[in-house]
Amino acid sequence: MSEPLVTALLELDAEVSETMTLCVGGGLGLYLKQLHLQQSPTIRTRFPLRDLPRARTTEDVDLFLRAELVTDSQKMGRVRKALDNLGYTVVPTAKYTQFTKKWGAGVVKIDLLAGPLGEFGTRVKKDDRRVRPRPSVKLHASKVEEALGIEEQVIEVPLSGALPTGKPHQTIIHVPQAFTYLLMKIMAFRDRMNDANKDYARHHALDLYRIVGLLTADEYPHVQQLGKKFADHPTVVEAIELVRKYFQPPTGIGRLRIREHSMASEELRLDDFARELLHLLSPED
Repeated sequence: MSEPLVTALLELDAEVSETMTLCVGGGLGLYLKQLHLQQSPTIRTRFPLRDLPRARTTEDVDLFLRAELVTDSQKMGRVRKALDNLGYTVVPTAKYTQFTKKWGAGVVKIDLLAGPLGEFGTRVKKDDRRVRPRPSVKLHASKVEEALGIEEQVIEVPLSGALPTGKPHQTIIHVPQAFTYLLMKIMAFRDRMNDANKDYARHHALDLYRIVGLLTADEYPHVQQLGKKFADHPTVVEAIELVRKYFQPPTGIGRLRIREHSMASEELRLDDFARELLHLLSPED
């Protein structure tokens, strides 16, 4: 793999491996999972990989920080130092949750995120939008409250390649399991489905299809367990209603945005996808 974001991940991992294991969400996380499964032909997926839209990456790294790390000033300080050492700078409009670095002719952006904090929530200053450890080390994470179960049953994806120095590096990257991914993507679709620029909604909707299609036999029972565990959570209740309204009907806007995507094909199994999507979120249905 020679993609800039993959090289940037390897570089960051080499710098922070003693402090944390990288957990990558968003389009990049799905990209890494799909490529890993393509290289592992013995692993069965819900839909055959040959029938799925090709793996696509994005322009940034959605990096999830574990609750015990993002609320610990000492550990967050080490992560901030690593970003500084690697030449990342703060995005002025998103202090201190986004960092960028020039990479060839382009730019790599890291977006720091955190799911629900649970028992660690008492460690941080109350804020509706971000998590900031006390005392501050000028490193925050944007809250993603819909990322239920983000730290449970993560998918381990092996990653290897060359660092910018040419030195080989191999590691394990964590990717959220399908239940959490579905919740995040459904809410992202909800927020963008009526935008004048419909590309964001198309990407989110097609990513939902890929999340369902990439579900492995080993992953399936964990997703069902999480569905039962969080069945009464308001985020799950809302997500189920959104699926029923926008993805279950053949003419729903969710299906429409999937069909509009440039990577969609006539072979997409939208009826199977919609049934499975609802069942994963609501195992009793």
